[in-house]
Amino acid sequence: MGRRNKKGNTNFNDIPVNVEVHKSINYRVSILIWSNLGMSWREWIQHLCSISKPEKGYTAFFEVYNSIEFNIPTLRNIFPKVESLVIFFSYDEAVNEHEKLLAQIFLKAFLPDVENVRLDRVRLGEHFSIGDFGMTNLKELVMNRPRKLRVEDLITLNAESITIGETNLAEITFRDLNRFFKLWKKGFNRKLKELKIWWYTRTNPDWNILLKELKADDAGEEELPPEEPLLVIVPAEGEAAQNADVVKKFIIRHSRKFVAEIKCYTRTSPFRNTAHVKFTVS
Repeated sequence: MGRRNKKGNTNFNDIPVNVEVHKSINYRVSILIWSNLGMSWREWIQHLCSISKPEKGYTAFFEVYNSIEFNIPTLRNIFPKVESLVIFFSYDEAVNEHEKLLAQIFLKAFLPDVENVRLDRVRLGEHFSIGDFGMTNLKELVMNRPRKLRVEDLITLNAESITIGETNLAEITFRDLNRFFKLWKKGFNRKLKELKIWWYTRTNPDWNILLKELKADDAGEEELPPEEPLLVIVPAEGEAAQNADVVKKFIIRHSRKFVAEIKCYTRTSPFRNTAHVKFTVS
């Protein structure tokens, strides 16, 4: 939100050099630079929250690689009730102790109230595990570019909707997803209503591996859905035909008579092709 002073900000009582405010309308972001008016980070956060009235509740964005000190009581005292929480990790290969501590502080401070959580570049493992957030009752969990995510982690997640963007097929393979769907048929992940996974690919996926022994019924085909706002691939003139992929649909059945639809499709482009799997329980 703001820029640090020359000494560097270490807590919410420090005063930033100025305040950078981002205003988003229909996915267009305007950046405004305001003078600090002599107010601290704490005062600016409370001031901006007091004058903004979001329709879908407040969203808190945090970067775990900054140097500001955070603690749970202060976070709960400064921020209003937060509906959505977004945490950005650094690009390093492994989460260090500092990132782990900050991420856990943010999660412990807001998880009792939030309905939606998004983790960008999260790397699971020794320092930060699925247990730090996975058992919380959430409406939506989004993980972009996760690393060291296993199918066992998917089984333990307790969200109604799960989206995994730019996943690594070397870590979660089609066979892993096939096993996940088999476990769902046996009664695991009862709360799950929707699972969406996509990844970059240079080859045509073999959907037969994904569907092996699921006793899936072929439900036909349909046109591609519109692209997500965060993944916009615009073909050049005369190349639109490359994007004419179709969605293959299949139906599988739960042991308790629930029905789920699996949609599989690729989206080709002159730039980077993507493959998608969408699992919806009805």
